[in-house]
Amino acid sequence: MIDQYIEVSTSQLIERSRTLIALIPRDLPRIYDALSQRCRQEIGNALSGLRSIAEDQKLRRPENRPMRIRVFKRIVADLDFLEATGIAALSRAHPDDHRLNSLVGRITTEIKYPLPAPACTSLSRDYFSIDPHLGLLFVPLAEAHFVLHLPDLYHELAHPLLSAQDDPVIEPFRERFAEAMAICLEQTRGELNRLERGRNPDGAKIALRVWESSWVRGWLAEFFCDLFAVYTVGPAFAWSHLHLALKRGVDPFKVPAYATSSHPADDARMRAILDGLTLTGFEVERRAIWSAWTSCIAEVNSKRGADYDLCFRDGLLRRIAELALEGTRAMDVALYSSSQKDSIAGVLNQAWSAFWNTPSDFVVAEKELLKKVSAVAANSTH
Repeated sequence: MIDQYIEVSTSQLIERSRTLIALIPRDLPRIYDALSQRCRQEIGNALSGLRSIAEDQKLRRPENRPMRIRVFKRIVADLDFLEATGIAALSRAHPDDHRLNSLVGRITTEIKYPLPAPACTSLSRDYFSIDPHLGLLFVPLAEAHFVLHLPDLYHELAHPLLSAQDDPVIEPFRERFAEAMAICLEQTRGELNRLERGRNPDGAKIALRVWESSWVRGWLAEFFCDLFAVYTVGPAFAWSHLHLALKRGVDPFKVPAYATSSHPADDARMRAILDGLTLTGFEVERRAIWSAWTSCIAEVNSKRGADYDLCFRDGLLRRIAELALEGTRAMDVALYSSSQKDSIAGVLNQAWSAFWNTPSDFVVAEKELLKKVSAVAANSTH
């Protein structure tokens, strides 16, 4: 029975894969070419696997049936993901997507981004995110019509830099990341060793192991991506982080005790961001943002505990900021300067100045700023 099921389903999935290829439009702007090629390649890999399931005599043996089923299920999962992400982005590409792609293309040109610009889709089901393997950046549906969260694009552009392999231009960034990781783990393991030498509660030891895992599984990557954004778009990213934390954040001092988390506490991220601003000469802006941050956080009745101070020490965050700056500079990426009035980064910083300086007029001003962003993006060489 199971063999018959796999035989028929495999044939149906082969036809489904061919249909996915046919759904890829042939007339999209060139910035979609890399995504289109990657999707075709991934579907080709799936088709090879499906034909192997159907034709490989070794896999068809009864003793190899469990392996055959596992391979079948893996290919189904891969195709489901590809259909819901890359193929959907290509087949449902909207004029808003084209504008976002022009914007991302312009940003990558301005900052001398060392990788090809990713394709962009407004099919995000949550917030900004990126799939480095597909080279696909997800943006919420309405973000093409507003400017305050656009600095988060710079954060997402940093994620592929941490996953790219064997690229000499990017290696310095990855090397500084590895150095920072060693420092983070050394601090956590040192504290864990101290606790294990004494009579301390098991809960504290469990928390430290959770922190150790969290640094590896996401915290440091988020810090480095935040800092890359700070160095390439300036204070606008700090304001964007405040905006996001107040809209969607939970306890800004939250430190996990039992389960690994992918994102560090919002306050720790802000402190690292502000360290980055200090390192790049934006001390006046740093003070203004810190004042706004502490004022807003005071209203949410969250308390900074001893575990938070132990986990996210000031010296550690400062060193992460220093290493991220060294890595960014070593890639010859263009750092943000306040003289960049007519760049995308310049307009995004103007938007946040307008938000705070003329709040009653901001809704109208934002529409004009969006036009300016679109005009600058339209000059992209991509």
